[in-house]
Amino acid sequence: MIDLHIPLFRAHAVLRVVLVLVTVGINLTRTADAARPALLWAVTAAMVAVTVATALLYPYERRRRLAVFVADVVLTVAMVLTTPYVFGGLTTGGVTESVVGFWAVTAPLAVALWRGWLMSGIATAAVAGAGLVIADRIDIQTIAESIVVVLTCVSVGWFTSQLRTTTRDREQMHGIAAAMTERQRLSRIVHDGVLQVLAMVEREGRALGPRGLRLARAAHEQEVQLRQLLQDTDIELGSLPGVLADVTHLDLSAVLDKHAAHGVSIATPPDTVLVESHRAGEINAAVAEALSNVHRHAGPDAEAWVLLEVDGDELIISIRDNGVGGTRADFEAASERGRMGMRHSIHGRLADLGGTAVLRTEPGEGTEWEFRIPVEA
Repeated sequence: MIDLHIPLFRAHAVLRVVLVLVTVGINLTRTADAARPALLWAVTAAMVAVTVATALLYPYERRRRLAVFVADVVLTVAMVLTTPYVFGGLTTGGVTESVVGFWAVTAPLAVALWRGWLMSGIATAAVAGAGLVIADRIDIQTIAESIVVVLTCVSVGWFTSQLRTTTRDREQMHGIAAAMTERQRLSRIVHDGVLQVLAMVEREGRALGPRGLRLARAAHEQEVQLRQLLQDTDIELGSLPGVLADVTHLDLSAVLDKHAAHGVSIATPPDTVLVESHRAGEINAAVAEALSNVHRHAGPDAEAWVLLEVDGDELIISIRDNGVGGTRADFEAASERGRMGMRHSIHGRLADLGGTAVLRTEPGEGTEWEFRIPVEA
């Protein structure tokens, strides 16, 4: 995962350098007013030393330790609290009027970049509290200044946390996309080579006697297993946090390929066909019902073929068998006698999905279903 802390802490180091230079310039003008000038420049030197140390530590992950951040905040609070001793009395303002000025907010900002809004809130409260301690009076302006400092650091911590979450989600999505692309590449290679050879062995082996029939069955079993291995690419986006947390899609090719068995051949596109999981489940149930009708009514030697195609925003699924077939009136009469699968499991499901189901059949010519379903609801 990309370490976002590196550019963030480099920007933080630049901010610290700018603020320490500004504070040094201000302290030059305040030297004459200082009750203890030596202490003023001792604190200023400590501020410069902390700036250099953090610039060398924070950009490197292995150097970021809790003790370093705690020391940064503690030293900042201590320098703020020296202000009354440096100038011989309490200040008229809060933390921004201290001996370290606006530089005091850089320690809580570092915590915000490292551990988010909650820890930065604690660190900022400590620094802002020190600013209230050194103020000669706590009026609305002093309180407002402290609130602004706290809200600024907490906001930076929150935005940093959101940035890390977004980056992690994007990397996960890129990983999924890369895995899908590689799976599709391998699927195309195998589909155009190994699967074609296995299909030919299955088709030709049946004419070679008992041994050829065993070979054909073995080739078919291997074809089914290889298809499931290559195309079982369900994508559970719901496992990802963020805006995609309520979205789940499945690869319809992988779903339908699981119907492949002896006497049932499945043909699907080599590319992934993503369908919302509920729609994929309903489509799969309709296909299962059609294949179940083949097994029950088409005859003991009937074979079935399922073809999935994508035409723009529409899915086309053809389910054909070489069974005994029948007339349209026969199927309608069977439905009226109580075979509710065709009416509810097929026509009803596809109607709910915004699709259609058309049945074609002739006596002795088998049956063919054609499902047309929108890809999206």
